[in-house]
Amino acid sequence: MQLGTILFTLGYGGCMIALLMLVPWLASLVDADFTHAGNFTIGLMLTTFISGALLLSGYSSRRHRANGMELLLIMVLFWTLLPAIAAIPFIGATQIDGLVAAYFEAVSALTTSGGSILAVPEAETAPILLWRAALSWLGGLWTLVFAVAVLAPFGIGGITLIGSPLLQHDEDAPLSSRLGRPLRLILPVYLMFTGLGVAGLALSGSPMTEAFCLALSAISTSGMSVYTASLGDVLSQGGQAVMAILCFIGSISVPMLMVLTLGREARSSFQAGEMRVFIALILGYTLVTMLTVPNSGGIAVLWQAVALHSTAGFNFMPGDGLAAWPLVWVMVPVLIGGMALSTSGGIKVMRAIILAKDLGSELGKLSYPSSVHPLSLEGRHLQDRDFNAAWAFTAIFILFVTLGVLLLGLFGTGLADAWPIVLGALTNSLAIVSHLDMPLGFAAMPDALQITIALLMIAGRIELLILMVLFTSSFWRYMR
Repeated sequence: MQLGTILFTLGYGGCMIALLMLVPWLASLVDADFTHAGNFTIGLMLTTFISGALLLSGYSSRRHRANGMELLLIMVLFWTLLPAIAAIPFIGATQIDGLVAAYFEAVSALTTSGGSILAVPEAETAPILLWRAALSWLGGLWTLVFAVAVLAPFGIGGITLIGSPLLQHDEDAPLSSRLGRPLRLILPVYLMFTGLGVAGLALSGSPMTEAFCLALSAISTSGMSVYTASLGDVLSQGGQAVMAILCFIGSISVPMLMVLTLGREARSSFQAGEMRVFIALILGYTLVTMLTVPNSGGIAVLWQAVALHSTAGFNFMPGDGLAAWPLVWVMVPVLIGGMALSTSGGIKVMRAIILAKDLGSELGKLSYPSSVHPLSLEGRHLQDRDFNAAWAFTAIFILFVTLGVLLLGLFGTGLADAWPIVLGALTNSLAIVSHLDMPLGFAAMPDALQITIALLMIAGRIELLILMVLFTSSFWRYMR
């Protein structure tokens, strides 16, 4: 293992945090009260110093060949260590009383989970809200880059896509190239959709600061709002439509997102099997909700379906309408999640399709034992390893949900409250919990419980199977 390569990559991630921190730092300097100028200045100085030290210590190893174990380890370290330096400015927030709460907020933002200590965002000044939104946006970008550089090439949990230039890589390429190439390809598109979202919200009547924060949270599907009230109560119809479209874009796969920028080929992208299933799930969920849930009508139901399936978790229902929905019904789309290689969490639509195809094949064999059922997805013949990987991910997901509920129970959380929190953390859709009728807010939780939930959010973002690798003997032999 080349420790220098890992340090250099972590330093590069820290530099990205420092660069983004300039935005709220400047906002704190122009604030008349200079409320957060001190904590952002200290945070910026420490982040720059630590990141620079990491870059210098690993500079000579930056061209080291990318190793599979190193890629997996770097992905884990990005989500666990870097939030610690990103948390420093949050310590000055009115509703955050310590480093643990600040770390929880940073982890929630970077993993795009959306669970927030800030129960009343309006009570915070612009720099804190800008920083939270910027971390969400950066976390979405990291998610896309790691999806292309790690998840797809290794086929994590059955997520493999072929045929896209974005997914082509050289096995002997240095680590900086394996991560840098997808970053250079994804960043312009990500910035473009973000800019269009900010412009759309501003034109629909939202103040610029709110438009900026909401657009960054929507494109990253973090669901972190700047309002305590529902978006349906504070945004115009145009603003709600912009937010829903941004959530939808964030929840589609990276190759699909790249195709959407190519004009003529955008229409054919909607003919892909995973995209068709994803749209059908959203429309079907909307229709069933209108027919079965009382007082659920209008376009807001469609926007809410998009927010749930993308795991963004924004609340579009006026008033307390969403809290009146059956809890299980709210969590079903969150469990499935968005498309593969997207910023959304959940099991992912592609895995759901693979599992459904395998179940259908097995049921067919019960009727005709000697029959052959070749299965394919997106023009690719599905192998046994694809089915095994998808079932393995599902089994581990169920295991983590069970263990998470037991852990929260040890801290005194009742079952009725524990399972939505655990499911929201593992599917990176914790923002939705804040809009439900939950008696215990994140700010009132003890430090140990906040750390436990933060670790569950990290586990959900690194796709669980990667976390299981850390407990294998082969990993520790490689570490030695």
